[in-house]
Amino acid sequence: MKKFISAVTGKMAEFAPWKNLVFISLAFWGSHILLRFLLLFRNNPYGFPFVSKPDWYIFHAICLDFLWIGKALLVFALFTVLFGYIQSKILKKLSKNKHRVCTVLYTIFHSAILLTTLLDNEVQRFLGSHLSFGLANTYKDTSSIVMFYDYVANDLSVPFLQFFVLALILPATYGLYRLIRKGLGNRSLKIPLIAMCIFYVASHLFVYVIWTGNARMTKLRPVVTLVYNDLFPAKKSEHLNATDVAVLGKAYQQLWQKVQGDSLWEFDSSEIGQKLPLYRIPKTALAESEALKARRAEKPNIIFFLLESHRGLNVGFMNPNEPSPTPFLDSIAKHSHAWVRMHASGLPTTGGVLSTHLGMPHHSKLAEATDLAHVNLPSFASVLTDSGYTTHYFSAADPAWDNLGVWMAKWYTAEHYDRNFEDDSSFFDKTVSAIRNSLATGDKPFLATIMSRSNHYPFNFAAGMTDEEKNRPLQERIKVTMHYTDRQLARFIHSIENEPWYKNTYVIIMADHGFPLGENDVSTMNGSAYSNATWIPFVIHGKGLEPAIDTATTAQIDVGVTILELAGLAVPNVSMGHNLLRGYGSGLSLGAYSKVADIGFDGYRLIDRYPLNSGNVDGLFAEGDTHQKKNLAAEKPAEVKRLEALIDTLIKISDYTLETGF
Repeated sequence: MKKFISAVTGKMAEFAPWKNLVFISLAFWGSHILLRFLLLFRNNPYGFPFVSKPDWYIFHAICLDFLWIGKALLVFALFTVLFGYIQSKILKKLSKNKHRVCTVLYTIFHSAILLTTLLDNEVQRFLGSHLSFGLANTYKDTSSIVMFYDYVANDLSVPFLQFFVLALILPATYGLYRLIRKGLGNRSLKIPLIAMCIFYVASHLFVYVIWTGNARMTKLRPVVTLVYNDLFPAKKSEHLNATDVAVLGKAYQQLWQKVQGDSLWEFDSSEIGQKLPLYRIPKTALAESEALKARRAEKPNIIFFLLESHRGLNVGFMNPNEPSPTPFLDSIAKHSHAWVRMHASGLPTTGGVLSTHLGMPHHSKLAEATDLAHVNLPSFASVLTDSGYTTHYFSAADPAWDNLGVWMAKWYTAEHYDRNFEDDSSFFDKTVSAIRNSLATGDKPFLATIMSRSNHYPFNFAAGMTDEEKNRPLQERIKVTMHYTDRQLARFIHSIENEPWYKNTYVIIMADHGFPLGENDVSTMNGSAYSNATWIPFVIHGKGLEPAIDTATTAQIDVGVTILELAGLAVPNVSMGHNLLRGYGSGLSLGAYSKVADIGFDGYRLIDRYPLNSGNVDGLFAEGDTHQKKNLAAEKPAEVKRLEALIDTLIKISDYTLETGF
C-alpha cells in the first residue's frame, strides 16, 4: 500500500497541471482560514461574541474547508487531464494553450466561492442565517442595500472592516499563491501531496468521527454545500400555491376552533389572513374581558424554567408508583396546576425552545434555527417585550452553539451566558442574583427565561458526581443529574420565595425535551417521537391557580399563548396553540422532529414517519398510555388514516408559515 501511494503521488507530483492547481488550492485555503478567524473570533454587529467558544469551532472550520477544497482540486485535476487529452488528440492546433483554460476556470471558481463566503459570513453575523436563495429573495429590494451599508457603518466590532476585506482578500490570495509557488515551484510535490492526503483523512475523522456536533457543522457549512442544498433541494416544504394555502388553511382553522371550544378568536380574512391562514385575532369579548384587564393591571412577573432533558418517564408526579429523582418538582406540582400529558413539539433543545416560543412545531425538514433565522416571526417573549416587560434570557449552555442566540436577540431585551457558569448550581446562583438585584428592582414587570444544562447527555455534568456515579448505566446516571438539577431548582425558589415581588410572580417549569434510553428500542434523539423523547413535565405555580393534576392533551405549542393570557394579553398571532387555562374545549398536541411527526387528538397519539409513507407508522397509542406499552396501529387502521390526514394538513401549513413569516 505504501509503495502504491508513493507511486501514485509521485506521478501526480510530476504532472505539470497539478502543481498550479495545488498552489491555487493552498492559497485559497489560507484565505478561507483568515475568513474563519475573522468570523469566529470577532463580535457580531451588536457587540456580542459571534460564538462564545471560538476554540470549539476553529479547527473544525479549517478541516471542513480543506475537505471541500480537496474534493474541488481532485475534480478539476481530472477535468484538466481530460481537457489536456482532448487538446492533444483532437484540437492539436490549440496545444500551446494546454491546461491554461482549466487553471483560469479553477481560479475563477475559487474566487467566486471566496467572495461569496465573505458575504455568507456577514449575513451570519447580521442575521444569524446562512446565505441562501430564499434569503436573497427576502432581501432583494434596494432598501436592503441601504440597510447593509448602515449595518456596516454601525458595526460594533470593526466598522467598515468588511469593505477592506472585500478589497484585499483576492490580492492577498494572489500574494500567498506567489509565495507558495516560489517555495514549492521547483520541487517535487510528492511529499506535499502525501501530507495533503494524510491531512484530508485526519480532517474527515476529526469532524465526522472524533468530535462531531450537528449544530457546529450547521453553523460552519461551507458555501459550496449551501449552494448545492439550494440547487438540489430535498429539504424545503413543497411549494404551496394560493389554492393549497386556502384549502389547508381552512381545514386548520376549523380544527383549531373545534379544539378551542369557544368563539373568542377569529381568523383574519384580509390580505394578511389570506397569506397566513394561522393569523388570528382576539375578539373584544376576550381582549377587554375583566379577567384579562385585572391581570394586566397586576403586571405579574414570570420566571420560566426550561429544564434540560427532564423526561416525563422519570419525573415523580407523572409516575406516582416509581422512585422519584425530582422530589422538589413533585412537591411544587402538588401546589400548582400541573399537566401530565404535555409533549415536546420539537427535538432536541433547539426544536423544543423554538417551538415553545413560536407556538408552532419545528420545521419538518429544515434546520430551523439557521435556515430560517432571517424570517420575521413573533414569540410570546417579543409580545411581552413590546407590552412593556423587561425580558431576559438566561442560559447555562452556549446559545450561539445552535444559533438560538440569534433568535433570543430578536425577542428579549437581554441575553445572559457565561462559559464559567455552566453548572446548574453556579448558573442558578448567578441568575438569582441578576433577578433579585436588577430585574426585580425595576419599575417594569419582568420575564426571566432560564435554560439549565447539568442534566444533559451523557449525564455526567453535575458538579460533585463521584466516579462511581459517572460509571453507572445511562438509565441510572440520568436520575443522578436530574436529582442534582432538582436540588438547585429548590435552592433557587427558596432563595426568592420570601421576596415581596414573588407574590406577584408566576413560576413556570417545563422541560425542553425528554431523552430515549432504550425504551421502544430507541436510544438516539433523531428519528424518535416516542414518549421517552417527547413526554415532559409542565407546571404553573402562582396566585389564583387552584392546585390540579390536568390530563388534557397538551404540547409546547400551547405554552406561549398560555403565558400571555397569564399576563393579561390576548393579541393577534400565528400560534397554533391554545390557552391551557381556559378550562374547556378539547386538547391537541403536535410535533415535528427528524423524519418523524406526531399528533395527540381525540384520545389517541399517532407517531408517524414524515413525509408520510403509507404503512410506515411507528405507533398508535391511547393518550392515557403515557409509557406507550400497547401499540394499537394494527387494530385501528381507520384511526391511523384519520390522524395521518390531520398531521399532513397541520405540518404543511406550519412549515409554510415558518418559511413565509410576516
